[in-house]
Amino acid sequence: MIKRKQALIQSGLRGLLTACAGALVLCACVKQPLNAVSTFNSGPLFEEVTKAVGLRSEPTWKYGGPSIADLNGDGRYELMLSNHHRVTAQLFWANQDGQYVEHNSPLMKHDVHGIAPGDFDADGDADLLISLGGGNGSKPQPPRLLRNDDGILVDITEQAGIGGMGARGRAVRWIDLDNDGDLDILQINAAVLLSEKIPRNLMFENLGDGQFRYVPNSTFEAIDAERVLITDFDGDHIPDLVCFTPLSLWKGTDKFDFIDVTEAMLPAALHKTEHVMAVADLDIDNDGDLDLYLARGKTYYELANNSVDFDPEQGRIDLRDEGNKSHDGLSFSASGPIQLHDFFRWYRAVEFDPMVFLGKDKIAIPAPVDAITIEPSVAQGFPESITESGWYLGYLGEGQWRLEWRLNDNLAWDIRASISGVSSLSTDWVPQNSDVADLLLVNQPGRFIDASERLPEVHKGNNWGVTTGDFDNDSRTDLFVYRFGGLSKREPDALILNPQDGQLNSLMTHGAYSSEAPESHGDMGAAFDYDLDGRVDILSGDDDQGSWHLYKNVAQSIGQYLLVQVGYSPGGVDSIGAQVWLELDDATLYRHTGSSGATHSQSVLNTVHFGLGDSTSASRVRVRWRDGQEEIFDNVESGQLLKAGKLQPN
Repeated sequence: MIKRKQALIQSGLRGLLTACAGALVLCACVKQPLNAVSTFNSGPLFEEVTKAVGLRSEPTWKYGGPSIADLNGDGRYELMLSNHHRVTAQLFWANQDGQYVEHNSPLMKHDVHGIAPGDFDADGDADLLISLGGGNGSKPQPPRLLRNDDGILVDITEQAGIGGMGARGRAVRWIDLDNDGDLDILQINAAVLLSEKIPRNLMFENLGDGQFRYVPNSTFEAIDAERVLITDFDGDHIPDLVCFTPLSLWKGTDKFDFIDVTEAMLPAALHKTEHVMAVADLDIDNDGDLDLYLARGKTYYELANNSVDFDPEQGRIDLRDEGNKSHDGLSFSASGPIQLHDFFRWYRAVEFDPMVFLGKDKIAIPAPVDAITIEPSVAQGFPESITESGWYLGYLGEGQWRLEWRLNDNLAWDIRASISGVSSLSTDWVPQNSDVADLLLVNQPGRFIDASERLPEVHKGNNWGVTTGDFDNDSRTDLFVYRFGGLSKREPDALILNPQDGQLNSLMTHGAYSSEAPESHGDMGAAFDYDLDGRVDILSGDDDQGSWHLYKNVAQSIGQYLLVQVGYSPGGVDSIGAQVWLELDDATLYRHTGSSGATHSQSVLNTVHFGLGDSTSASRVRVRWRDGQEEIFDNVESGQLLKAGKLQPN
């Protein structure tokens, strides 16, 4: 049943209870002014507020983006940070004043890959699924289910019935697979090893009593992917999957099954597209359906295979190679002494302290992290035989040097080294090419077309992430693309603006970039309005010894806005999968409550942001939950936080 309400705009109004067909529905319109003007083409501007709002972050690997959701139903977003390596995963609770407080214990220790929030037990607060790695297949683990009991997180994995099927966990998702109103579990995992006896990918049905039941499906279980975006690309109100990499499209049936529509919906040249790192869905052309942006690049292990950067202006070589059993080398020239620095071994559960062996006599020194100077005189000649694992450096005369490295076993996930004072470089191998172009797929009836020619030049490179939002409030959704950069050189991420003419433009002077860790890399983040001021902010994870950064949108010359906070439906169904349409005089804007871009983690952005451009009102706002129930608001003024549905399920 569709309920129609005239939106009430009144200073100080916090809530209005109205009755419709015997059901109480909460609707509140909270006026929040924005200093918007009609000229908003100067571009968004961000400033970092990480420390100011109370976020604490240590440099480490991130393994995909954050998870963002309102865990306690107070209207503010909590932040779940999936640190992967030695730093534990973190949860930060949001206060009403825009500050964050860290949870009193680690969210999970080590090897965290994906986090997903969802109210599986319909008690009014969101619970957490956490996907854990399987020790490269040696220790397969089930996802951990943490029930949220008023802010106390209780591990109920075993009692909920999902503890018996371990896997090499990657992307975990809450999804209503049978359209019965409660949330089921979907997990996309890394490829199984020959010794593993369980399926690769897993589905669990929510039985409604706190228990889950494994649902076998040979088609789904065989999907070759480690990451997934849940979307609705055919507009039938049933969730579909975009799996990657390789890229494949799966139409949902609401009966614990999916149909492979990759060949039917993609151009032939894009079937099984490789190197997809992150995917975001967005209505880029405001035509009412969801288009796709694919950020593409090379992963850790692909880069850890004969990758080298040479900067002739700085005279610097940065090298990265695999940590498996191998023997490789390169030659270079230098007019004087050289500096060795940033030698690194990515620990792989093997005790090994690599040495650098200098000259023909193989004088051993520890592989240096801090810069040390090597004079030609101390590295004269090159060894006649190389048998021990380590680095070998020799001066050959007349400004010529030789570097080789040998590993007698699989001793690291990768090895790295940097050399300064170099004038030229020659490798024994063809260097890894990390330039992979992103893709823009525009949704046409029944298929996607490749519209990548509309993208700016910055889309060509090694891009690891993408998130979306209307950053300038001009009513068109923009993109923020995370660039890996060089092996040891952080590059600014790219803000791609979506103007009315459809030709996307890049903006690099946006301020959402930190230079505090120049050797870190762009990874993934999430765009959302953390302080509910009508401007879309950005939380970014800088990977590989980088940190988490929260950037506040401080632009003044941007358009009007409207926020629609989606609660529970009149029937008590949560906000996951809810759809929102906003009608202006000249356009209908479409959003949904999923993630603003996905790799391993899932977000529930249920405070839906709309930029309105110069419009000071919307003629209609329509909210549809996945149970088919709707709520409509007519003649809504801009600058509001509009609340749809109920605060609690019952």
